[in-house]
Amino acid sequence: MAVVKVPKTPKRAFNKQRRPSALLKGQISHLEWAALPASKRKPGQLPKINVRTEGQAAERIAKLTTLVLEQSRAYAGRAAPQPGPKRAATHRKKKTRVTRKRR
Repeated sequence: MAVVKVPKTPKRAFNKQRRPSALLKGQISHLEWAALPASKRKPGQLPKINVRTEGQAAERIAKLTTLVLEQSRAYAGRAAPQPGPKRAATHRKKKTRVTRKRR
């Protein structure tokens, strides 16, 4: 297999004092939504964010990611819900369409 060399990330790529980009703000709002309990989530309503710098964004993303991972681990530890009793299938007679032959 060929070795692929990846260039080093430039130091100017991350500046703790710079305003966060829309991509970072979007990631934070989606993580905020994922961290909410399911009963409080509403489609199309992402929480507003209070992040002014990339440094604050990095800290918030780290906290939210940890929170979401902890919730998923706690959910994975639960017993799976047991299926209810099966009901007998009721079959309905399909309606057939009458078509005319084309000449």
